[in-house]
Amino acid sequence: MLEQNFLDKDELQKLFNIAFVGCSRGFVPEARTVFSKILEAVPDHRAARAGLAFTHIVVDDFAPADEILQGLLAEDPDDDDSRGFLVLSKFLQKDSDAVDVAMREFRSLDSAGYRLASSLSEVTR
Repeated sequence: MLEQNFLDKDELQKLFNIAFVGCSRGFVPEARTVFSKILEAVPDHRAARAGLAFTHIVVDDFAPADEILQGLLAEDPDDDDSRGFLVLSKFLQKDSDAVDVAMREFRSLDSAGYRLASSLSEVTR
């Protein structure tokens, strides 16, 4: 496994962070490869699954992103980070009803996911 044989937990987190930043800077195929490789090694790596969803959101490929994020939320309804990404996806799809529903389902108003989602609503005011 990547994590056990090659990278320790901290190194894996750094790799994840690099992939996420790369994706946000336009290196989407490369980031998608990194997230996929992390998931091959650590299939339950929730952050890598969310990162993979983000690689779809940034290129307006919303269906796979929504499927990944809804799966994460089905497994853990308290996952506000995934909920924040789902709000981002629905916001970019201009699906205000889905945004409103997701906004009501946040568990913590202090989570990074909630801050992301609420910043989107600030932009639209």
